[in-house]
Amino acid sequence: MQPRTVAAAAAAVAVVFAATGCNILTPQATTIQYDPSDGISGSTGTVRFHNAMLIGEPEGDALNLVVTFTNEGEATFVEVRTGDETQQIRVAEGITIFGPPDEEQLVFDAGDVTYGALQNVSFQADGAEPTGVEVQLISSDFIGYETLAPEAAAD
Repeated sequence: MQPRTVAAAAAAVAVVFAATGCNILTPQATTIQYDPSDGISGSTGTVRFHNAMLIGEPEGDALNLVVTFTNEGEATFVEVRTGDETQQIRVAEGITIFGPPDEEQLVFDAGDVTYGALQNVSFQADGAEPTGVEVQLISSDFIGYETLAPEAAAD
């Protein structure tokens, strides 16, 4: 073989590996789980929670936990804890939504909050390990969130 042919073949092999090397060494971004919204997701037992956000009025004293639950198993209870407050809710089989104006709300005391910050919220289904996540605090002044503030003061 001519030295030029060998060099051309080596260059072609190098180009092929360079063009495909990133897929060999790095996982594709579409296989990485992420939260595409302001909320956060996770799971506890057979229950998954999706897009959890705490939303309140700028001068209000309550926060509305907006969250969607999916439950592959039988209906169960989930304990939701933020700060010193705990609420126990029933999550049916399938999809259960809390927060929007036409759904039941989970209202917690706002205390001294800074909108834009994160607040720890813990979810625990019957007998499962609790899952704590940092949930975004969002003001109802933000566009798209105006209707999601709590309708009633926290108990």
